Amino acid sequence: MGAVSVEVVPYASDNYSYLILSDDAVALVDCGEAAPVLDRLKSLNRTLDAVLICHTHYDHVAGLTKIMLAFPEARVYSPSTEISTGGKPVNRVTDGMEIDIGSGAGSITVTVLSLPAHTRHCVNYYTGGNLFTSDTLFSAGCGRLFEGTPAELESALDRIAAYPPETRLYFGHEYTRSNLEFARSVEPNNPDIAKYLEEVDSLRAAGGFTTPSTVGRERLVNPFLRLDREAVIEFVDPEVRYSRTERMGLLRREKDKF
Repeated sequence: MGAVSVEVVPYASDNYSYLILSDDAVALVDCGEAAPVLDRLKSLNRTLDAVLICHTHYDHVAGLTKIMLAFPEARVYSPSTEISTGGKPVNRVTDGMEIDIGSGAGSITVTVLSLPAHTRHCVNYYTGGNLFTSDTLFSAGCGRLFEGTPAELESALDRIAAYPPETRLYFGHEYTRSNLEFARSVEPNNPDIAKYLEEVDSLRAAGGFTTPSTVGRERLVNPFLRLDREAVIEFVDPEVRYSRTERMGLLRREKDKF
C-alpha cells in the first residue's frame, strides 16, 4: 500500500467528509453533501475510486446519488445496503474485512471495524494510521445511542482506545467545544481538558478544524474513554453501585441532558 494523505471536506453547519488519497487512488468517507466533495476533487484534479459509508443517517449519505452520477465507476461500501446510490450496487462490509482501492504500489487498503452503538449498522474505517470514526467517537465525546446499547458503546470505544496513541481520529461532526464543556463538568480539575479548551478556542477563532484528534489526546480528555478514572466514577456513580457498562449508559444519558 502506498502512503496516504487525508483531505478534510466540511459541509452543512458542522459535518465532515474526508478524502483519502494515495498516488493512484482516492476514497471518500461519508457523503452528506456532494458539491463540496466535487469541488475539492476538481481542485485536486482527481477522480473518485470508492465511497466508504460509516452509517446511513441522512446527513452522511444524502449526497451519494450525485457523487455516483459524477463517478459511476466508483465502488460503494456500506454496513447497510438501504441507501440511495442512483441504482449503483452497494458492497456490504463486515468486521475485519479489508478493502483494496486502486491497484499496485499506490493502492489504499482499508480495514473495516464493525462498531454498532450509535446505530445498529455502524462501521469505522482504518488505513495508514488514520481511523475514521464518523459518529461513533467525536473529540471529547461520542455519538448518541439511537439504536445501540451501553454495552455496545463500551465495546466500540474500548476498541478505538486500544489503537496506538498516535493514531489520528477523523470524526463526523464539529462538536468538540460543546463536548469539552461537558467533559469539564465531569472532571473540573482535569488540566488536559482546560488546555484543550484553550487550543480549540484559538483554532476555531482562526477558522480551523479540530479534526483530527488522536487516541492519545482522547484518552486524556474524553470522559467516555475514562470510565475507570476516579473523578468520572464520582460524577456518574458516587456510591459505586453500578458496573462499568452501566456507568457508560449513565454517562451517555447525562450528556444527552447537558
